[in-house]
Amino acid sequence: MNISIYSRVRYVGREDAQDGLSVGDIGYVIEDYGDGNYEVEFSNADGTTRVQAVIQNRDLKLAEV
Repeated sequence: MNISIYSRVRYVGREDAQDGLSVGDIGYVIEDYGDGNYEVEFSNADGTTRVQAVIQNRDLKLAEV
């Protein structure tokens, strides 16, 4: 899967793996660490950051716009 910076992604990892994240949450990649890990920002409807976390490639899927 080709994930790049600013890609819209869906969290598909374990429910209890990240504080404040739920399976199905949509976020945007803000950093690609080049080792299969990505920094992803998940925001509230008003645009404020709810969760910012480093997530492994296997726990992300590209999300349709």
